Amino acid sequence: MGDYFQVIADVDAGGDEAPRLAAGLLTWLVAAGIVGAERTDCVLGAPLGNPPGPRYESAVTAPDERLRTRWTNGVEVFAGATVVDAGQGADDDPRCPHCETGDPQWDAVQAAIAPWPAGRPGDVTCVGCGRTTPVGDWVPWAFARVGVRFWNWPPLRAEFVHETARRLGGHRVRVVDGKL
Repeated sequence: MGDYFQVIADVDAGGDEAPRLAAGLLTWLVAAGIVGAERTDCVLGAPLGNPPGPRYESAVTAPDERLRTRWTNGVEVFAGATVVDAGQGADDDPRCPHCETGDPQWDAVQAAIAPWPAGRPGDVTCVGCGRTTPVGDWVPWAFARVGVRFWNWPPLRAEFVHETARRLGGHRVRVVDGKL
């Protein structure tokens, strides 16, 4: 048992535009009826979130009405430097986007992550293929300054993810799912 989440993370947004983008994203989600306007205790890791709205089904592939009865069923829109990983028990160590090598380079990855809150994540030279790449491009993690986390929702529709990216100014987004 546990709580599952999906995050649509904007990997292009700068810190100066994150609050505006997050506010616009929340306004759209409420106006579209995907989330309710009332902020409640329905998310983990944040004081308040927005519960599923009357049209939440338009955002997911397989609506499940049991979602409405769960305590943790909300949406959190965030702004600020956030490292998104898949949570507990996941085989989600960051991997090189070119050759998928991961685990043996954890120290280099950690060093590249350290400057993230103050600026941008650093680069990592992969021990597998020798290519140097920004750690923000490594998968399946996401380094975002704005995003939206869905707690215990059914899988998100691809069209919804694309529309979210469009509403974020056409920025690249990465979807990360996981469990706590």
